[in-house]
Amino acid sequence: MRRVLLAGLLLLALALGVGGGYYTGDRMDTPDPTASGTAGPLGAVSVSPSPTPTEPPLPVKTPVPSNLEPLGTGLDYTRHAFTVTPQDEPSVQLSIETPQGWRLGARDPKRPGEVKYLDNLKERGVRVEAIEPVDTLPADAMAKLIVDLKKSQPPQNDVQIVSQTPGTVTGDDGDPRPVATLIYTYIPGDTLRYVIVRWVAIDGQLTNVEMSITGLPQDAGALDEVLQHATASVHEAG
Repeated sequence: MRRVLLAGLLLLALALGVGGGYYTGDRMDTPDPTASGTAGPLGAVSVSPSPTPTEPPLPVKTPVPSNLEPLGTGLDYTRHAFTVTPQDEPSVQLSIETPQGWRLGARDPKRPGEVKYLDNLKERGVRVEAIEPVDTLPADAMAKLIVDLKKSQPPQNDVQIVSQTPGTVTGDDGDPRPVATLIYTYIPGDTLRYVIVRWVAIDGQLTNVEMSITGLPQDAGALDEVLQHATASVHEAG
């Protein structure tokens, strides 16, 4: 089986994210790594001007409560097959189950390795991404995203890590799949978003799929159900 990867919550909305994903309109992203500069050679010593007063940090946002009804559990599911192309890698055909009625979102030409399936309100979604190269354990991928979240999100968005857990999930083929799962909340706009990002090794020990399941805090139970269906059902198609 060729190396591939997983599905992408809110977030991120970072996930819907993430993350994980970040969620904006029909966009759920995981944050890109933040580059750090390198020091140049020292020059002649000079007197520095007086420091300019810095602006005080913006206060943490107060989220506006959502008046949407919580997403219910016991959803019906539909299998989708699609093709993604990780950067500088051959195309991969994947399939996955998402809630019935969730539709394929607009494909981002800058992120050809992922797809998104969104509900009709574009408030909840599943983002699935094939990961290349396949060289990272799920738990290590999770640790990296936690660092990237702290770098990429301004303090006023109030990123809160709810849980971070490694584990194993049984696929619908009966085989065990190592996973790592990050759950967090943040306030990218007016409302609080709930993001689950999961890294899945569908044919070994290394991550080849990342997915984000995104919605509202009151959807937590249903989003966990969506996550379990997505994790067990994701396969290379064909």
